[in-house]
Amino acid sequence: MARVYVIDDDEQLLRMVGLMLQRGGHTTTLISNPVDGFEQIRADKPDLLVLDVMMPNMSGHDLARQIRNTKDLADLPILILTARSQEIDRTTALESGADGYMSKPVTAQELIEKVDELLTQNRAKAEPQKGIIISLYGLRGGVGRTTLAVNLAAALRRKSQQEVCLVELTSSGSQVALHLRLQPRTSWTNLVDFDPLTWEALKDQLMIHPSGLRVLTAPLFPISPLALSAALTTSLLETLRNQVTFTVVDLPPVLTPSFEVCLNMSDMALHVMSPEVIAVQTAVQVNRSLARSNPAASYKVHIINQVAAEAQLSQAAIERALNTRVAFQIAYDINQPRALAQGVPLTLTSATTPLPTVVNRMADVIWQRVMKKE
Repeated sequence: MARVYVIDDDEQLLRMVGLMLQRGGHTTTLISNPVDGFEQIRADKPDLLVLDVMMPNMSGHDLARQIRNTKDLADLPILILTARSQEIDRTTALESGADGYMSKPVTAQELIEKVDELLTQNRAKAEPQKGIIISLYGLRGGVGRTTLAVNLAAALRRKSQQEVCLVELTSSGSQVALHLRLQPRTSWTNLVDFDPLTWEALKDQLMIHPSGLRVLTAPLFPISPLALSAALTTSLLETLRNQVTFTVVDLPPVLTPSFEVCLNMSDMALHVMSPEVIAVQTAVQVNRSLARSNPAASYKVHIINQVAAEAQLSQAAIERALNTRVAFQIAYDINQPRALAQGVPLTLTSATTPLPTVVNRMADVIWQRVMKKE
């Protein structure tokens, strides 16, 4: 429900528009004099203004311009509603500062939909856009989780040309550095002493890959999985969410407080497994464990990544075991060992083999979801 002012010198139309908006759940203030209307708006700014054009003393276009030139009112959503229906009238309305234009007569549904659209757009402008956190996890080692995290982050960077940060939250030594041929000078262990953690402090700890990808690696040498606290994980991800479009997190293969915090903060959670018996059995047990803790990731999918030439299980058999659909299946990619040795993710090359083909498709799907929200 929003507070909507309606200004129209035609009393009958004024009441009719007010009734339409009230039926749509909005609170209305009806004003027949545009000069008085401007003073009322200055004294008590509404959420949206519906404005006629042809009025005595001050036209709707003049009032819209005056509102746009008033500092505290410049962001007020304005809908021009007028009997004038030529294209020049629409152009003039938008040039005067209106956010929307409709010609009379309109139905109640058309008016309410347009008002709701403008209110939604204004809220989106007022609220800073939040980045997307994508976590890749799996408690069975050797399933290629880090490989997929690196390639997905690289693909998102290449596809979107937005800020992307790859975060390696493992504690068993950095593998991301090997995949990207980086010489880490810092890791997430350098963040422990920052309280609060600011973007400026965090940015100094991020490495920049030649692709433009930002990277926060794990420590070079193994340490305790409990060294990364839930509080630091929360602060780290919140800072990144406010600063970069995509944060891709490579989670450790162990259930720690940090793991659970990250999974609950993620917008997308990608459960990686290979098509072999132990990996699938482990995935089933992980699903049961996580179901009890009820992680809040809004979009969870399962990914089969074939890391050996022969697959022990079919996709159908894996889906029966998991009792859910597998979103993506990646066949064995003979080029991956060479890509790892060269330190160049396949999604940053022109390769059309299984791994980059599927991961690029994943990046396309994710990017399209983000674009639809904007």
